[in-house]
Amino acid sequence: MRLLPTITLVSALLFNAPGFIAAQDNEVLFLKALNAINVDVLKAQTGFLASDWMEGRRTGEKGEFMAADYIASMLQLYGVKPYGDLQMTGSVASQGYFQNFTILKTSPVGDQSLRIIERKGDGEKITECVPYTDFIINRQLQNVVIEAPVVFVGYGFRNSRLKYDDLRSADLQGKIILKLSGIPDIARTSLTASEISASVAESEAFLKEAGALAVMEFDPGRLIAASVAAPDFMQMSPAELRPVPQGTSAYWSLPAAGSSAEPVRIRVSSRVASVLLAGTGVDIDEYRRLAAVNKAKPATAGYGISVRLGSAVTTTQIASRNILGIIEGEKRNEIIVIGAHYDHMGISDGYIWNGADDNASGSVGVLTLAKALMECGKKPAKTIVFAFWSGEEQGLLGSRHFVRNLPFPASNIRLNLNYDMISRYISPEETKRVTMTYTDSFPWFRELTQDNLIKYDIDLDIDYQPSSDPPGGTDHRSFVAVGIPVMRFKPGHREEYHTPSDETETLDWDIMEKIIKISFANIRILSEKDW
Repeated sequence: MRLLPTITLVSALLFNAPGFIAAQDNEVLFLKALNAINVDVLKAQTGFLASDWMEGRRTGEKGEFMAADYIASMLQLYGVKPYGDLQMTGSVASQGYFQNFTILKTSPVGDQSLRIIERKGDGEKITECVPYTDFIINRQLQNVVIEAPVVFVGYGFRNSRLKYDDLRSADLQGKIILKLSGIPDIARTSLTASEISASVAESEAFLKEAGALAVMEFDPGRLIAASVAAPDFMQMSPAELRPVPQGTSAYWSLPAAGSSAEPVRIRVSSRVASVLLAGTGVDIDEYRRLAAVNKAKPATAGYGISVRLGSAVTTTQIASRNILGIIEGEKRNEIIVIGAHYDHMGISDGYIWNGADDNASGSVGVLTLAKALMECGKKPAKTIVFAFWSGEEQGLLGSRHFVRNLPFPASNIRLNLNYDMISRYISPEETKRVTMTYTDSFPWFRELTQDNLIKYDIDLDIDYQPSSDPPGGTDHRSFVAVGIPVMRFKPGHREEYHTPSDETETLDWDIMEKIIKISFANIRILSEKDW
């Protein structure tokens, strides 16, 4: 008996076994779906979401609602099941694609007031400060009237690696804080951007937890708190001005069970700061020089000085909605959330902020991944949720609402993949370079990505940036805040960002296609393997 026919027979039996045929068919379907991710598909959907018809997709406005309807209809077309709120059709309840929630928009109204009160003996001296010249109270959630003593805390900055701490001995409970703008030079020259960001966040959290009522910030070189208003004869037509989106003075927030514990934020002029520091012995120029070498010591602005401030606001409710779809896996308690925000800046002064890169590109990325995953022909092991967030431009509100109102433990979410601005080169000279930010407790994410780049011939040069606290100003931060691992691909952050010039004509379609393809290859394995 010859060996070759025996091997051939065994091979034939194995290759025709049901499991092998199924695996082979799955691979064929995967490659077909991967090859269907192309520039023409991306241009079609991005062009619609970033068109003038969407009116800039501002949170809670008509254009955003139209965009949401379009995205939901695409999910339905692809066969992705709805995962939003229950909705009533007559007397029948069914699950819809929308997760509805309310946003509060708070705007200043009426006059602001700030008085410096110096008490000496039985008398007192009151300095009445001029709004917008001497001070400006920043965005806030509620009407406030505060009178409290003032404490100077230098830059109000702390960092354990540098052993720098402006807050080490300060009693901040019930106080108004006076601090320098920015950070000390020693931090600027010794720390990375992510370390600085983490230290600023830690410092701000300490001010809140320590019970500070308000934070007054000043720049020694700024004699006027607010920007100088141009006289009427210098006012240019809207076409000549640098466009500014509407509503920038408003504060957007989610409803909370109790009143806000956030300190009120005030910007004051250097003149006001000098009055508050009079008699303390603090020389600001000398203080900054000593802080640069970590030798400065903050001092209480004493001599009976306190500040009384008042400000009123008005609050309106904004109806908004996330869009949620689901592919149910074998394991309902192991979930991957693939998300992007679909809102943008709206219309102002005759300009439309169409937000092609920010973030029609990311929204189309998630839609394309949903379509591709549905075409794989196999139910995944893990459940996959596709999420399109509202209110990102107002402070990650849609994703924050989602993670705060989960119907299951947050630990059920194994991973969040976030797509925000995925369609611009880092520069014309770096057309393949992409940053991959991910949670550093999963080094396998890098190995997975490297393997898939080679296997599927995806021509990207990836800068891998693992972090225990993955940085960034977009929706993955809502997941990081509750301990959920994240992964994010990000190419360029270009000059059209947050301007009306962010149009489809500026997009680099090939980098967008490659990011979606490597994501699809990764998600296919992430949804099947334990890691």
